[in-house]
Amino acid sequence: MTTQLERALQSEILYRLNRYPVVAAAIPNGLWIPSRDEQERTLVARIVARMKSDGMLTPGAPDLVLLGAKGALCVELKRPASNDLFGRKPKGRLSPEQKAFKQRCAEAGVGYLVAYDWADVECSLGGLF
Repeated sequence: MTTQLERALQSEILYRLNRYPVVAAAIPNGLWIPSRDEQERTLVARIVARMKSDGMLTPGAPDLVLLGAKGALCVELKRPASNDLFGRKPKGRLSPEQKAFKQRCAEAGVGYLVAYDWADVECSLGGLF
């Protein structure tokens, strides 16, 4: 998730999920650490490399993981199609890493959802509890 719209959607979904008997875990799969000089950039590179080697930054991991009494659901949030002053923006698409993660979920029998709004998530909650 990179755009402000997707961040707002994630906040809304996490807030609304409090009414349901599920556990929602937001997956931090990206970070930004400012650096001003070469020494700091070297340190940031070491931190990110360590996080990747420890499995903390997994390419393609979903934005949310929902856990319920009857199962789990991985939710990838994408920007909906929109119009603004600069023209039409198409809806967000899965990256190759996200497609591979979706395939791994299917092979493991775990649900995977690409959501563009709260209604997409709400319709999929029934199988979790």
